[in-house]
Amino acid sequence: MSIVQGGSFAASTEIPVLRSDRVVSRTRLFEVLDCAFADHDSAGTVVLVCAPAGSGKTTFLADWAHRVGSGPGEPIIAWASVDDGHNAPHALRTELARALADAGHSRLRDNCTPALDPVRGQDFTFESALNGIDESVWLVVDDAHLIHEPNALSQLEMLLRAPPDRLQVVVCCRFEPPLAFQKLRLDGRVLDVTFNDLAFTSEEATAMLAEHDVELDDHDLTALMGRTEGWAAGLRLAGMSLAGHPDPSTLIENFSGCRRAVADYLIEQVLSGQSEEIRQFLVKTSVPETFSAALAEELTGCSDAHAIIDLLEHRNFLITRIETTPTQFRYHPLLRSYLRAEISLLGRRAVAELEHVTARWYARFGDALLALEHGVTAGEASDVESVLSKSGLALVLDGHGEAIERLLARAPQCADQTITRLVRAAAHLHADNPTVAAGMLGTADIPAPDGGTDFRTSLLEESLRMQIAVSTGDFTTLTALAGPPANLSGDVLLDAFAALQRGRVHLRLGRLDSAADNLSRARAHARESDAPRLVTQTSIALGIVALSRGQLGDAHALAVESRSTATDTGSSASSDGRAATLLEALCHYLRNDTRRAVELVGFPPESDPPSYPDNAVAAALFGIDTAPDRRIAVAALHSAGSSGRPASHPPGLIAACLPSIQFAYLHIGETIWARELVTNASTALGQVGDVQLLEAVLHLCTNQLERARAVLLPILEGELPCAAATNTVTAWLVEAELARRRSHDSRAHDALGEALRLAEPEGVLRPFHDMASATVELLSTSRGRFGSRDRFADTVWASLPRTPATTAEKLTRRELQLLAELPTWRTAEEIAADLCVSVNTVKTHLRGIYRKLGVTTRRDAVNAAHTHGLL
Repeated sequence: MSIVQGGSFAASTEIPVLRSDRVVSRTRLFEVLDCAFADHDSAGTVVLVCAPAGSGKTTFLADWAHRVGSGPGEPIIAWASVDDGHNAPHALRTELARALADAGHSRLRDNCTPALDPVRGQDFTFESALNGIDESVWLVVDDAHLIHEPNALSQLEMLLRAPPDRLQVVVCCRFEPPLAFQKLRLDGRVLDVTFNDLAFTSEEATAMLAEHDVELDDHDLTALMGRTEGWAAGLRLAGMSLAGHPDPSTLIENFSGCRRAVADYLIEQVLSGQSEEIRQFLVKTSVPETFSAALAEELTGCSDAHAIIDLLEHRNFLITRIETTPTQFRYHPLLRSYLRAEISLLGRRAVAELEHVTARWYARFGDALLALEHGVTAGEASDVESVLSKSGLALVLDGHGEAIERLLARAPQCADQTITRLVRAAAHLHADNPTVAAGMLGTADIPAPDGGTDFRTSLLEESLRMQIAVSTGDFTTLTALAGPPANLSGDVLLDAFAALQRGRVHLRLGRLDSAADNLSRARAHARESDAPRLVTQTSIALGIVALSRGQLGDAHALAVESRSTATDTGSSASSDGRAATLLEALCHYLRNDTRRAVELVGFPPESDPPSYPDNAVAAALFGIDTAPDRRIAVAALHSAGSSGRPASHPPGLIAACLPSIQFAYLHIGETIWARELVTNASTALGQVGDVQLLEAVLHLCTNQLERARAVLLPILEGELPCAAATNTVTAWLVEAELARRRSHDSRAHDALGEALRLAEPEGVLRPFHDMASATVELLSTSRGRFGSRDRFADTVWASLPRTPATTAEKLTRRELQLLAELPTWRTAEEIAADLCVSVNTVKTHLRGIYRKLGVTTRRDAVNAAHTHGLL
């Protein structure tokens, strides 16, 4: 019984009989052969079906033969199954003649009968066999690899090179017999069907499994296809094992060459007949997943490893060539798992030595992750330490942190090594787990790098502590670490990493000049070491420096460059990709291109993972202008900012959006949220101009003009700089509005001119939109009076939203005065006392305001006033 075929051979000269309940269709392959033989120019074409044992080649050809030979007018199919007994010319000729005679055609039987006679058969020719035959005849020669005697091969080659008219030959074999196939290929007369062609697709595998009443979900089917690679025998054996199994996922996970049925098949059909030398070669070269001929020589000690590999390839063994430089080879997963089990027979020390050789080989040729894997398996602490010291940081930066953790968990003997501790900490930092990383580093004092033998290790530890401090916002540690840069280590990648972390420390402390120097040096080293991840990170940090300085053009260019690099390296969805996107979006927002900002961060933010709140806050803020319900949108912004773990960001990045958030809260009358924002900003940023600006805006919107100007003055006079330079534009706009409300027209004009001067070089428009109603009032009285900045003033004017009041009646001067008091949420009695009027007068004016604005509550009146530009 054939495992793959699911049927049996009726006779050597008959087409194999198949089970009637087979459901696997190989239509895609049938069409290839049908097209080849339907072509009138295909006369003399040889179909070579060459694939290893268990690939289903005989089954496929039998399916095809039954299908094409089942209707009227179809070709005559003759099937010859040859074996070792056919290696004499007369025996082979007789077998082929018997196949033609048994093809079910009377004239063909009569023509071939003489060939079966030992005397008369000497004069038999294939031309005479087809004499008087009008139909096409297809001759399948199965197991042709068993023909090896020169005379028999010569006879078969003559048939292939010069077949009679109407005869086409299909050669089916495990590996190519030594015939003139290359010459025929050059003449375009060979149609090759290989193992790759015969490999089952997922759909075909599903059909085969259905024969065993097995139905798998997509995940399990993908896993099974990965283990079998579409090998028919593997799929059939899996189907037998899975039938009625209560836990298919576990069985597939453990389905390997070690399973009894698979192992028996491999021994009988694949490994049987291999010499002891080759079996030893197979076992030893199964240690690495892929190997080159040179590595095979190292593992086996065979100087002719290349010749053995060539032999295996020629015999269509379950080995695959990988076209790289140098050329690599690998065994089929099921075969390799069987060989890996067999390797234990060599003894523990011998296996460990093979793993050690493999680890050293990969380390020598730059594949650090494989070197680490085999070093761990070998149990060699020195191998592990060597790989981590040389390439541990590079592996983490390349995204292999999880793999390192998984491998080191199998190497407890290496747990106490300093380099192991550092690389694991780096991996946790890469995965955004600073608390775990800090625990691994401990709380010992940091040894300053001094250029000694442990300089590289000390520099790496110091850099990791810097990264932890930046991630957690630990100002005490940040300040302690913000010293001058260490000497170069000679490891360009480590020097780039160290300079990046030092630059981030200075950036987090708001020391922009020192940050820029360190980050520029880091980017140069990162480019030299060809580390795109570090280049991206340094460019993002430099972009934040530019943003903090108000240089939106430079910040935008660096963000775009970083986002492009992240996309090219497949890390667009990583924290680096998100940071670059957020920086680019913020640049657009500050230039009031909210449409592009929203496109970049996405709105609404439901698709953002909860662990990344920054994009959710940005999306909520950027989408307010176009939201159908402003109150709901601002509430979503407040909710997004209040949820999730507070992120540690550079001051300039945090501060850049604060005025816009403050105005959004105040525009809907949420003074409590606005006061919370001042408190939170003070906690995050300390005493900087941006926090003072938020207080001034809060006082302005509650009509406390004197207090607002007192808080604002240190910013305007340069005594208290802003972490985000663009906020200075807002500060001068607030000053202009304060002056306008106090009827200081000249001071209002000068302050507005200063805001325009600061905003023009980088096209900063957002502050004017945050104070749209005030800007309209200010510009309407001063347009055409700004000299060289008139053009930019016109740009600002043209970009402002137009929301004129739509009340049936205009508010009186006294009503406007009272309206300005409403956002303060003071009582009618308190307002009456300030305005020196009676409480009844205040209530009368309030009723008039509500009627003209079409509202019934104080909160709605404040919202309507903002909508109509009255506040």
